[in-house]
Amino acid sequence: MSTKKLWLLRGQRDAEGWCDLERDSKAGDVDLVIFDRAAWALLLADEAPVAYEGLEPEVPADGLYVSEQGQPVYVVNRQEVTEPEPLLEALGDEAIELAKKLGDPITALQQLGRAY
Repeated sequence: MSTKKLWLLRGQRDAEGWCDLERDSKAGDVDLVIFDRAAWALLLADEAPVAYEGLEPEVPADGLYVSEQGQPVYVVNRQEVTEPEPLLEALGDEAIELAKKLGDPITALQQLGRAY
């Protein structure tokens, strides 16, 4: 049984670790979920991925992560979910009510500062 959880890697655009991460992803050595070389990547791993120079691993906050190509990933409790509703539920009543009021969960997540 896998214990893999999502990890967020952050670093400068020119960090050497991006090339290594991209190479490892193409080789199938890492489970890369979303890659936005401008500043961050989300990947699944058992432990903090510390092998990438200039990239700092951290636990991702619950929210919507969107790559520079517009690819969305909803994150709840270090797991990817396919729709915004579980994320809104995890964020609580304020998020649910704002989404209802606005009629758009994405706009609500943006206004709540939960879109990255």
